[in-house]
Amino acid sequence: MKNIKHFISMLTMLLLIGCSTSQPVLNMTSNPIPAKLSDQQISRAIINAGISKKWIMKEERPGVIRGHIQVRQHQATIDIPYTTHDYSITYVNSVNLDDNGSGKIHRNYNRWIAGLNQAIQLELNRASNYQ
Repeated sequence: MKNIKHFISMLTMLLLIGCSTSQPVLNMTSNPIPAKLSDQQISRAIINAGISKKWIMKEERPGVIRGHIQVRQHQATIDIPYTTHDYSITYVNSVNLDDNGSGKIHRNYNRWIAGLNQAIQLELNRASNYQ
């Protein structure tokens, strides 16, 4: 009987952990950029990729694009610093995505970032093929 209670307790704990919506914040760092693209081509590719994924993209300053997305009552803001060699996607802040300063966030944020990263890679490759 004691073993059954222990088993049920462990199973319940595993199910609760598996159902958690929080994950570590996904920052994409040092993603390579195809050779021979200008700053303008890179900026345009990143902005177009963001727009294709419903992000609002704005050139914050040379070499940094700020992205913002709102899905229902959830919001996220990111920075995308880039050079002619690589780019990163870094978390800035969010609203209603369970960010409590612990380095964890709602898993949907990570899905949005992964999708955005794929779109950026696609746009950069497309730009490099048109040279």
